[in-house]
Amino acid sequence: MIAAIKPKLKEPFPNTPRYWECPKTGLLVPKREQENIEWREKLLREAENDTILQADLLAACKESLLYWINAFGWTYHQFDVDSVTGQRIESVSPHVPMITWERQDELFNKFEEHLKLGKDILIDKCRDMGASWCAVFFMHWLWLFHPKGPQLLELSRTEPYVDETGNMKALFQKHDKINEWLPEWMRPPDCLPGGKYRTKMHMLNILTGACIDGEATTEHAASGDRRLVALLDEFAKVKPGIGAKMRSATRDVAYMRIVNSTPAGAGTEYAKWKKDGTITVFTLDFWDHPQKGAGRYLAQDDRGNWQIRSPWFDHEVSVRSPREVAQEILHQDIESGDTFFTIENFHRHRALYACDPYVRFTIDLKKSISNDDVRDYIRRRDCSAAQWRQSKDGPLRVWTHLFCGRPDQSKSYQFGIDISKGQGASNSVVSIRCRETGEKIAEWRDANTPPYDMARIVAALALWCGGALPARLPFLKWETNGPGWDFGRIIVGQFNYPYYYRHKQTGVVNGKVTAKYGWHNNPTTKNELLMNYDRVMAHGEYINHSDFALEEALYYIHYPDGSIGPALLVEENSSARKTHGDCVMADALSLDDSEAPKIDQVNDIPPPPGSPDWRYKQRMKAKMRGRRYRERYDFRR
Repeated sequence: MIAAIKPKLKEPFPNTPRYWECPKTGLLVPKREQENIEWREKLLREAENDTILQADLLAACKESLLYWINAFGWTYHQFDVDSVTGQRIESVSPHVPMITWERQDELFNKFEEHLKLGKDILIDKCRDMGASWCAVFFMHWLWLFHPKGPQLLELSRTEPYVDETGNMKALFQKHDKINEWLPEWMRPPDCLPGGKYRTKMHMLNILTGACIDGEATTEHAASGDRRLVALLDEFAKVKPGIGAKMRSATRDVAYMRIVNSTPAGAGTEYAKWKKDGTITVFTLDFWDHPQKGAGRYLAQDDRGNWQIRSPWFDHEVSVRSPREVAQEILHQDIESGDTFFTIENFHRHRALYACDPYVRFTIDLKKSISNDDVRDYIRRRDCSAAQWRQSKDGPLRVWTHLFCGRPDQSKSYQFGIDISKGQGASNSVVSIRCRETGEKIAEWRDANTPPYDMARIVAALALWCGGALPARLPFLKWETNGPGWDFGRIIVGQFNYPYYYRHKQTGVVNGKVTAKYGWHNNPTTKNELLMNYDRVMAHGEYINHSDFALEEALYYIHYPDGSIGPALLVEENSSARKTHGDCVMADALSLDDSEAPKIDQVNDIPPPPGSPDWRYKQRMKAKMRGRRYRERYDFRR
């Protein structure tokens, strides 16, 4: 177990000031509930007959979404959380002012930022985090204050979840609740239930022409429509086969999409969308909630692994099944029976250790160096053949402090390599692990590099990474199936790389190491490799800082045919799965160093010409040549 790297929780928490200053208007808003209610009452009384103040407040609300919400927004909820016991308690009043907390402020800012850029956003949340209310408040603010009278669309799985009288789960009932608490001078005319401009699944702002329409998520929903923003609520609950069509159709319907849901399994379009890297994912975890996360702390389990807990979480674990905890609290898309890895370990590891890289690089061999010359640079361990430069979007992500631009040369390293076709569908990945500390120090990841170019990339990475004497090179282990065959042919056959994995017989006692280079993927070897990864994570022997890689591991499932792989490929054939490169396989390959020769066994580095050791070896070679000649041709014997 690695005890040197200890996580820390952000303090103070909850980080809610008594008075919040709006960064856009400079106005102050009390954040404590009772003070906020009293302040609102005073503000409304002052503005009731003061048209100038009304105009100023309307201008401030138009300028600042957060000011409008914290000054005029109300919400509805039935339960609170006891800060001491963590148990749910009935709210004193279900009608409470909407006072945003730190993580919600970040979400609202993301909404505005993505609208300006025309980008989609997906909310990855546990239950009862107020995500639906946040999305509805954003849509309502646009309906009230956007100068161009936008057309907005809200979709949920069935009509009752879009608009049903008395059902506070329904999206339009939330809008009605917001309008009900707005002052008359801010609320457009006839938009309350029963009003002329508030009909079934439709709400019109007659002053600006803005409208919000609702639909159930069916195969033909939003067909031919054009909207500024579309909200896809409870998207994980969309019927199988319809989710992909909805995702494709709404791309042309809306300038910006907000996708919100509670998880409902790995095979849903929501889970695939969240994972495929085409949309911004915003997480809302229980430990960010000011009540559910109150008193949060770090605790170690029996194996010494760190996990984030709170009194509320402790109580929920005692009354829920592990499956409920996984889906409703830890917002995991995969049900416990479908996963390959122990999800709790990976989710906790991600929360504790995942972080942005310290620096990113682009790296390759110099163009002037031919493939025939690479072997000489590798033989001499000459890192001058590699060129690397810092880049904010470079494919090499580094999580360790560098010395003269390179990793610590007193340590030894192992590369886990998984190669794709390099046609943009999946990533080729190089995972670099320090063998002494068990920490993943770097990750190279790109989807558009073909296998023959990957050989030069890996050679450059190996020379840059180096390592401890006498090897001074990392140990390479790559998957040789599919594109990996061409990669291995170049690395071993052309570059003469000396320090790599050789296939080992499986399923037999004392399986022998064969002459075949690279790791061969079959159902038995893949299961053994990934089980080792799961075991290492359970025992705390590996520190992985890559959020992308850890997230990817959460989606590894058992396929119907008994094989293992990402849920995204559940509908692909076995050939397509084998040519798919990913971080999980690269990480797993970097962990198994049972076949790596001992450092003192790797002694193929020639001494510098002219050195005493070089001269000694020259004399010994000459002596051995003379001895072999005499033994062969000495007829006096």
